[in-house]
Formats: sequence, C-alpha cells, structure tokens
Amino acid sequence: MQRRNLILSVASGALLALAFPPLRFGFIAYGALIPFFMVFPQSDHKDALLYGFVAGLVFNAGTVYWICWATIAGGLFSVFYLSLFFMLFALLLNLVTRAWGIKGLLLAPFLWTGIEYLHSFGQLAFPWTFLGNTQTEYTPLIQFASITGVYGVSFWILTINTCFYNLFRQISLKRIRVGGRLFSILVVLILLFVLPYIYGRRVIPRERLKGEIDVAIIQPSIPVDIKWGPEGLPISFAALEQLTLRVCPHRPDLIIWPETATPCYLMRQGRYRRRLYSFCDSVKTPIFTGSPDYDFQTRRFYNSAFLFMPGEREVQSYDKMHLVPGSERVPFSDRFQFLKKIALRAGDFSVGKRFTVFQHPKGRFSVLICFESIFPELTRQFVLRGAEFLVNITNDAWFGRTSGPYQHAQIAVFRAIENRIAIARCANTGVSMLIDPYGRVSGATPIFTPRILVDTLPLRRGETFFTRYGNLFSKLCLAVLVMALVWVMVKTVRERSKLLMLRNRMENEDNSKMTLNR
Repeated sequence: MQRRNLILSVASGALLALAFPPLRFGFIAYGALIPFFMVFPQSDHKDALLYGFVAGLVFNAGTVYWICWATIAGGLFSVFYLSLFFMLFALLLNLVTRAWGIKGLLLAPFLWTGIEYLHSFGQLAFPWTFLGNTQTEYTPLIQFASITGVYGVSFWILTINTCFYNLFRQISLKRIRVGGRLFSILVVLILLFVLPYIYGRRVIPRERLKGEIDVAIIQPSIPVDIKWGPEGLPISFAALEQLTLRVCPHRPDLIIWPETATPCYLMRQGRYRRRLYSFCDSVKTPIFTGSPDYDFQTRRFYNSAFLFMPGEREVQSYDKMHLVPGSERVPFSDRFQFLKKIALRAGDFSVGKRFTVFQHPKGRFSVLICFESIFPELTRQFVLRGAEFLVNITNDAWFGRTSGPYQHAQIAVFRAIENRIAIARCANTGVSMLIDPYGRVSGATPIFTPRILVDTLPLRRGETFFTRYGNLFSKLCLAVLVMALVWVMVKTVRERSKLLMLRNRMENEDNSKMTLNR
C-alpha cells in the first residue's frame, strides 16, 4: 500500500462525485478515472481491493450522501454496499492489467459497464450512480442511448478516460511522434466526441415536437412533517384542490398529482374517495394521483397510483413494482422474518404484479413511481405494453435541499431518450418537469415551492432499438467481462503449471548433478 495510490484513489472518487447533478460539471467524468488508472498494474490484488474501496467510498459518499437525510443507517449501508462494486472493478482491472500489462486497460469500459449492469438486479438494486447519468446536460452527445441505453454512455465515458490516460502516458514517456501512437489516440478521442455529436444533431428535430395531450402538473410542496402529521390530510387536499382549480382555465386533458398526494388509503376510505370523485366531476378533467393502498383480504400494503375519470366510478390503478430497499420494504424479509424486527423504521409494502397501461381518451400511459424511473428495463416493459407517454410521480421531500432531488429528476432524461417517449414528472416538492422524447427538459421547477406546469406532450411513435432489444449492449459487456476473467484464470493456471514444471526440472537437474558428484 502506497500513500500516493491512496491519494490517487481519493482523487478519482471525488472527481466522479463532482460530475453528478446538481453541479453541471458532467465533463469532469471524461477524465475522473485517470488518477485511478495510474494505480495499475503495479498493485497486487489486496491493494487493488483497498484502492477500489477507497475510491468507491469517496465517490458514493459524495453522490448519495442525501440518503442520510431520511435514514442514517440506510445512507451508510448504501455507501458501503455501492462501494463493493467499485472494489470489484478494481480487482478485475488489476487482474487484466497484470495479465496483459497496459493493454489490459482496453477492457476497462467492458468491465465497468458489465458491473453497472449487475447494479440493476436483485432486491438491493440501486442503479443510481451510473456514469452515464452525469451526461444529461449534453443531450446532443447522448442520443445513441436509444440504441445502447444508458449503459452505452457509461461505456463511452470509460473509453474516453482510457484514451486520455494513454495520451498522458505517451506524453510522459516522451513518445511524441506524428503518425505514431499519440496521433492515433488523438484521432480516436476526436471521433469519440464528433460522431455522437453529429448523430445527435441529425436525430434531434430543430422544431418543437407537435403535442397531442395537454397535461397539468401540480407541485403542492408539502413538507414531510406536515404531510404525515395530524392535520396533513386536510392540508394536502386543500393545497391540491386549490392549485388544480388554477389550471382549469387552461383546459388540460390530464391533471397529475404527485406520489402519495393523498396521505390516506384513498380507495378504502369512502369519505375521501367520494371527495375526489366529486372534485374530478366538478373540474371535468381526469385526475391522476398517488396514494397508499391496502388490500383487506390479503392484508397487504401498496404504494399505488389511481386514474379518476369524470363521470365514472371505475378507477384504473397501478401498484409500485420496484420498492425502495430499506425504506418501503426490508430486502429479503420474505425469506428471513427476523429482518423485519431489526429494521423497525422500514415500510412493509408489497410488490405490485401488473404492468398497468392507463387508458386515457387522448393516449395510453404508464407511471413510474418514485425511484422506478432509474430502472431502464422496467421502463422499457411499460413501453412494450403500449404506453404512448410516461408519468413519473415522486415525493423527494424526504431528502431536503440536497442533491438527491436534482439527481433523481435528471435520471429520467435517459428513460425518455432510450424509448423516444415523453415524460411528465410530478414531484411533491420538486423537481417537477416535462421531458420530450429527445431528453430536452422544459419547465423544471425549483424545490420546496408550490408550482403548476401546463404543457402539451407528444405521443410515442414507433420503437427504438433499445425498446425492441433491451439491454443487448450491456449483456455484451458482461459477456466480455466473463470471458476476460476466464482467460485470465486460464492464463494464470498455465503460467503456474509452467513454473511448476520448470521448478521440477531444475530440481531434477540438481539431483542429477549431486548424484554425479558422489
């Protein structure tokens, strides 16, 4: 272990954290891993794990620290857990660089992207810190996400880092020759920026897309302590209804309230259900709202969303399918009951089973509740089932005035680009906004301020490559990761076998010489 390498690891972690919103420093990601690459290949496996953990700890602490605003234990666990993926990357990078030298860095984009893909699986899945998520401010450069998904953008960033590192290495070794390796690296770097930019400019229409459904977003901005306090229910209804009446003169086709807008079991408490029926009839506009739900037969709780139509009493619904680990549900508590007793503050919501596509006269849509918007595959499944636009409802008031609400909002940009679908994002305390199918944001609201947004959304036309074939690119990266690991293991076994054979031969020769001497 060297002090220099520790400093380099800390530097990379800090630079990666600075590249994420709300700071508009996404360009820092293009070289953030250069200090970390300087640690290899001279480190052994143990040191590589340590340096990976240090870099991951700094990176994740600086990126998802806001979780501690809601739960300190959950925040510390998240930082530690996410750092394990950085450790895995460091270990694999160490293996390939020790096996192939500096050429092993060429596999870094495949290793990182394959590991990012692993983030999206299981009950602890939390694909928040994807490197691609740093680039949402640069929409012309990330349009190829409609082919590769956000994983392709992460791969692109790692490739740029690798090229910059090799460029600096050539300069430090004084190998500056026109027509040599330095020139080749410069050409590759230029192409890495020029080609995505040209593609982006070609696919993004210059004119504003023609809208087909008018939506109104209601941001009531009700703090958590008031919302769930003794007077939270009447305060919530009053704020929502007052803001909704203000948008009625615009005659929207759909009014959207945020996640758990009504802090009650709306469909099980007749008084409040009838109140919303009556209000919906009076404004003569469909109202889409989030609300907790409870099934008396199965005794299960759900984080749900409901579509009320004027003049109708049949309500369409959706139950959240991807629950926040440690907050809405204790991971693995279905198998290990004692976990529920340990995590007393965690919710006990059940997982929804249906990919609901809401039927609206102007267009079909699906909803992503809270952090469901960070999952590319979940969003893709809604689109495959016929959603023509998406709604993202959330309540980020739990995280105060931190970077969390801004990061959460920007991640939705990729879901729009991947599927070429418009998204209306409604947050209790912000950030609420509208995203067109090319990731262009309009009407982004400040946080903790009551706001209304009214705009027209276009409906989806056709399917993108990503929508049709899914995470094909990330699966390819994962396959390369596995093959590289197998090859390194095979090579290591062969080298050890050769060493063993050589040692045996030398021992036999020594024995022969000793016999002759006797």
